[in-house]
Amino acid sequence: MGRPLNKRFFGAPTAAGNEIKVQFHNGTASVNGYIVKQLGSKKFRCTDGVIEKDCFLTDVGATDLTAGQMSIVIKDDGNTIRQVTKITGRQLVTDSGSKLGWGFGAATATVVEMEEAGDASEVAALTMNAATKANPGAITCTANHLLVNGDRVRITGVVGMTELNGNVYTITKTSATAFTIGVNTGAFTTYGSAGTVTQVEAGADVFEAN
Repeated sequence: MGRPLNKRFFGAPTAAGNEIKVQFHNGTASVNGYIVKQLGSKKFRCTDGVIEKDCFLTDVGATDLTAGQMSIVIKDDGNTIRQVTKITGRQLVTDSGSKLGWGFGAATATVVEMEEAGDASEVAALTMNAATKANPGAITCTANHLLVNGDRVRITGVVGMTELNGNVYTITKTSATAFTIGVNTGAFTTYGSAGTVTQVEAGADVFEAN
């Protein structure tokens, strides 16, 4: 279908860069990250900045990724989020079977929009110490979170309630160290430990596949 991805699309996110954002399983949980190296037509070495894993590209949803799997999502010109099943330097195939060009600008009828790894850059990073099974679910942090109603956060690294990992939530502040995430977590796995809450910059593109 074409040439491998150009290495300029790999590596840690930079402010003005075009590094591709991926979701991958780091051996413990599904987390967001970026590509370090291409190992095959559908195999990539991914990292979250701490752990590196060799993963195969799949169209599995973020919360359902297992060890050895990764995913890439894009947005088409109808603002529909699609999973990528194959990608090269100039074209990709979506889970709907469409073969299209890709880029980092706004989507058109023939070119889809790729999300940069740096789009959801860190404004604040917080450590979790509790997550409730409730409607809405509530998160407690170890320190003052300084968040306000309507802020968006991405949760990663949770042990136990792994359904939270890799997802972005709009919060409602309930105390200096706690907030709710607007999602019913009653059927989620019981929280065990750990977890990092990262605030997503206002106005940042965040593509979330079902």
